[in-house]
Amino acid sequence: MIDLQAHSTVSDGQLEPADVVRAAAEAGVTVMALTDHDGVAGVPTAMEVAAELGIQNIPAVEMSCVHKYSEDLHICGYWVDVEKMRPACERAQQERVNRAKEIIRRLNEHGVEVTFEDAVAQAGAADAIGRPHIAKAAGAGPDLGPFFEEYLVPGAKAFVSRQWPSAEEAVRIIHEAGGVAVVAHPYWDVKDPEQVRDLVESLVRDVGLDGIETFYPSHTPEQTKHCLELCEEFNLVPTASSDFHGPTHKTFSRWGAYDTYGLGEPQVPPKP
Repeated sequence: MIDLQAHSTVSDGQLEPADVVRAAAEAGVTVMALTDHDGVAGVPTAMEVAAELGIQNIPAVEMSCVHKYSEDLHICGYWVDVEKMRPACERAQQERVNRAKEIIRRLNEHGVEVTFEDAVAQAGAADAIGRPHIAKAAGAGPDLGPFFEEYLVPGAKAFVSRQWPSAEEAVRIIHEAGGVAVVAHPYWDVKDPEQVRDLVESLVRDVGLDGIETFYPSHTPEQTKHCLELCEEFNLVPTASSDFHGPTHKTFSRWGAYDTYGLGEPQVPPKP
C-alpha cells in the first residue's frame, strides 16, 4: 500500500515519528512518507525505523504556503535533502510562531483568555504551533469546529493569514532541496474546479510542479477524476495519502483511508 502523507509530534500528529512508522507497517503500508508541517526533524528517525521494519519511508515535508485561492495551501516535497530543507523550515516555523502570537493577541482582544504559553503546552514546542493547538488552549472542547468558525477560519474574528512562503516559493524551495513538489489535497483547500485547474496549470507553468495528491479521504469521485485528468494533461504524478495524524484523530485516524474509486492507481514520485 502506498500512503504518502503522515504527521508526527514534530508538527500536529499524535505519535512520535518512530511510532508513526510502526503504525504504518502494522496497517500494511509498504511505501510511506512522514510529511510534518514545515518540519523535517522526524525524518531521520522515520527512515531508520522504516528500514528496520522492511518498509520504505520517502524523506519528505509538507510546506504550508499562501496562494490567491487559499490562505493555507499545502505543497508536499518528496525525496528532499533534509539538511537543505532545514533553513526554509526554520524560517517557516518562525513565521508560524509570529502568526500564533498575533492570533492569540486578537483572541484576547475579543475576550478569549489564552496565552502563547498555553498554546506551546498543547503543541509540545513553539515551532509546532498550529490553529488547533491555539483552539484547544483556549478551551474550545473536543469539537473545534464552532471555535474555528467564529475565530480561526479566513474572515473570522482572529484569523491571521500566513505571510510566507507563496506556493511558487514553496515549490522552488523543494526543488532546490533536490525534491519533487506535489500539491497536497487540492480540493481540501480549493473548492472550485476551475480554480483547482488554474492553480495546477500556473504552478506547472511557472515553477514546474511535479504532481497532484489525487487520492485523498475527502476527495469525491468527481474530484478524483478531475485530478487524474489534470495529471494526464500536464504529465504529473498522481499520489495518494490518508493524511494520518494519529489513532484517535477525529478526521485522519487510519492508514489507507483514501478511495481510488476504480479510476486509477497512486504512484510514487520518482526520485530526481
